[in-house]
This record gives sequence, C-alpha cells and structure tokens, in this order.
Amino acid sequence: MSFEGRTALVTGGTRGIGLAIVRALRRGGARVIAIGKSTEQIAAFRTEFVDDPLATAELADVRERGALEAVRQRLTELDILIPNAGVNTRVKALELPDEPLREMLETNLYGVFVTCQVFAPLLFERPGSRVVITSSVSAIHGMDLRAAYTATKAGLSGLVRSLAIEWGPRGVTVNAVGPGIIETPLTRAYMDQHPERVKATIDNTPLRRVGQPDDVADVVLFLASDAARFVTGQTVFVDGGLSAGTAWW
Repeated sequence: MSFEGRTALVTGGTRGIGLAIVRALRRGGARVIAIGKSTEQIAAFRTEFVDDPLATAELADVRERGALEAVRQRLTELDILIPNAGVNTRVKALELPDEPLREMLETNLYGVFVTCQVFAPLLFERPGSRVVITSSVSAIHGMDLRAAYTATKAGLSGLVRSLAIEWGPRGVTVNAVGPGIIETPLTRAYMDQHPERVKATIDNTPLRRVGQPDDVADVVLFLASDAARFVTGQTVFVDGGLSAGTAWW
C-alpha cells in the first residue's frame, strides 16, 4: 500500500500504538505529523526521526481545541486523520476519583470529537480522505476496573457510525480499529506487576498471544488505503479473537 503524496496526522503519535502507526505510514511514503502532549515525548520522537523531514511532531493536548486549531493553521493539506490519543486509569467504578474520570472522558471522547471537528475542513478538500479512530475491544467487551474507559470507547464506535453517514457524501470514510490487549510502554509496567493477568489474557485469546503495536498499525494502514475505499462506519477489532468469545463452557 503506497501513501506517496499523502499527508497524515496522528494524535498520540509519539509512543505506543500511535508511534507504530507513524512508522508504518512513513514506510508507505506518507508525510506524517505526530501530535504529542509532553515535551519529553516530542523530543524522543524528533530524535528518532531526526534525518526524516517528512516525519514531524507538534506539541498539543487534544483536550484543548485552541492547541489543535494552531496545528491546523500550519497545515495546507491533510488526507488521513488518525485520532489515536487516549488514557486509561484502572480502578473499580465506585473508587474512581473525579480527576481521572474527567481526564478519560475529555481525552478519549471529547478529544477525539474535537480533533475530528478541527481537521475535517482539510479532509473535505482532498478526495478519498480517511479518518481512522483508535477505539478498543472494550467498546463491546466489558472489563473489570475499566468502566469509564469502556464507556468512552463504546462512544467512539457510535461516533464512527454517525460521522460515516455525515461525511460519506463528502467522500470521506470514517472507521475505527479496536485493539485488544496490546503490549506498549504504557501497558508493559502493568503487565510486569500482574503476570497472572497476562497469562489470563493469553489463555482467553484464541490466537494465544498478547498483541503488538504493529498488529494494529497494519490494520490502520488498510483502512487508510485505497483498498478500503468502500468501507466506512466500521470498528475493526484487532484482538486476536478475544471479542469472539471464550471456550470456558
């Protein structure tokens, strides 16, 4: 899949799944702008891509419309939008403090919505533009300690369907990927602390392994490519079969 001559923007693109998506898009020839919310993330990204003028990073928090609008004003074109930024706090629903609750709602749902609002005008100017949102298997597969996170990701699947209807006549496809349990720098610490949960994940995943960021990035590339030109309004779960069910019965 070639993305030569196309420009992509990836929020949360400086680490984890987002960084894997950036790398994959660059391998395909796209110009990529990664959005990160910390100077440390931006610095690390720029170090990796120091010799690559087609991979750049911008500092912005997706919860701040003004910061996203400032990025948009520096762009002249955009073909692929990947609202990927997200956060998670693992705690029982009744024990979840207000601050992390609001952070999840504002980053995972509001931030994605605003990202789409801010950059849509650029997409409408480019025929065959793509939006690929990062949802989660938890959108349809309830999980302990993740009630708020699950709620935000379920909301994203609804957003994808509605935007697909609104933006389809403009020639823009809108889809999502729903990663399962993926090993990233963000999840690795949790996995190290709870090896029993890693074993449970593997035991309950038909393909019997934890996912890797590239597993998700490859599906994002498909949805962003011309091969997916007649696919819209869908959430594609990249979870090794976790959401298919279990064999416990």
